[in-house]
Amino acid sequence: MLLDVEPGLIFWTIVTFVLLLIVLRSVAWGPILGALDEREKRISDALEEADRARQEGEKQNEENKAALEAAQADARQAISEGRDLAERVAQEVRERAEGEASQMLEQARRTIQQERDQAVQELRNQVADLAILAARNILEDQLDENRGRQIVDDTISRLPDGPAN
Repeated sequence: MLLDVEPGLIFWTIVTFVLLLIVLRSVAWGPILGALDEREKRISDALEEADRARQEGEKQNEENKAALEAAQADARQAISEGRDLAERVAQEVRERAEGEASQMLEQARRTIQQERDQAVQELRNQVADLAILAARNILEDQLDENRGRQIVDDTISRLPDGPAN
């Protein structure tokens, strides 16, 4: 009895199923598709934002590299100018007297060393600042989309107006 096939029951089961499909299609299908489309758009927007943030990060990285190279070039130029100055001072001192030459040459060497130390220290400070900024941006970018946008805006507002000298 339990396994007997009843045609009337099969017919009403099929009719009920078809009616349920029609009702679901007219009532629930649109909102479900709308929700899926909205979710797809949010995901797409998030991916685009992530790509823009990545491109901005790469651009910032290139700018940081350029600033670092410029700082290194400035440091090399300062060292070169310091050496040129020391050579001129040494030549003038030799012409005046041997005793004075030794004293002035030592002073020039100290000046060069101080300028070099200062240039190296400034370069280290800039590199440290750039590394901290990059690390902070990397860590902050991993938070969420709204915070990420805020981080990008904050980072852009913290950038200097011109190249560092």
